[in-house]
Formats: sequence, C-alpha cells, structure tokens
Amino acid sequence: MFQLLFKSSLTLLLAIFVNLAFGQTTQRIEDIPTRPGVTQRVLVLAPQNPKAAVILFAGGHGGLQISSGGEFKWGEGNFLVRTRQLFADQDFLVVLVDAPSDRQSPPYLSGFRQKPEHVADIKSVIAWVR
Repeated sequence: MFQLLFKSSLTLLLAIFVNLAFGQTTQRIEDIPTRPGVTQRVLVLAPQNPKAAVILFAGGHGGLQISSGGEFKWGEGNFLVRTRQLFADQDFLVVLVDAPSDRQSPPYLSGFRQKPEHVADIKSVIAWVR
C-alpha cells in the first residue's frame, strides 16, 4: 500500500513539475531599433504557445523607465502594467511599451504621442512583434 501511495505521489509531483517547467511564461527585455540612434525598450511576456499578441501602452506620461532586469521606475500601479500577466495567462504574447530611448526623462511621452516620430517607433514595435 505504501509503495502504491509513494508511486502515485511521485507521479503527481512529476506531472506538476513538468507543467510548471514547460507551461511558464518567459519574461525578457528587448530594445528594438526604431529611428536613427533611437531604440524602443519593451518588456515581453511570452507564453509557450501564444494565440495572439497584445501591445500595451501605459497611460499618463508613459515613461516606465524599464531596467534591463525588468524593474520599473514608474507605472507599476498602472492598470495595463499591473495586469500584464493576466493577458499572458490567457496565452497572449504581451509587449509592454516604454518611452523610447530619446524620451527617458520628463516630459517622457507627454506631447509626443501625436508626433510622426512616435508613429515610427510604434510601427517598428509592430513589425518586430510580427
């Protein structure tokens, strides 16, 4: 009886481990070249088999200042920033967009979102996602 219980428990633990090891979402930082001398930093959450992609933009000034380790200097409480994992849990590839490298100080994206340079940056992100 003990051996059967032990084997069943071991099988269950192994199944849980395999599910955790292979079903997890990976997180990484990418710096996408956009305009000459400018990169667009994004945080990417990639599930094993994404069914679609979502590109998330923080409101406000948009200057998340994402570090190479994935930490934020601002915006952790923003709705889309804080719920990014929920999208990944539903098998969406998540791309969270920071302000571009030439807008990493105040006013960040304030007054910039309507400019052709911002359009060029986001077109580069969309092309990278595709």
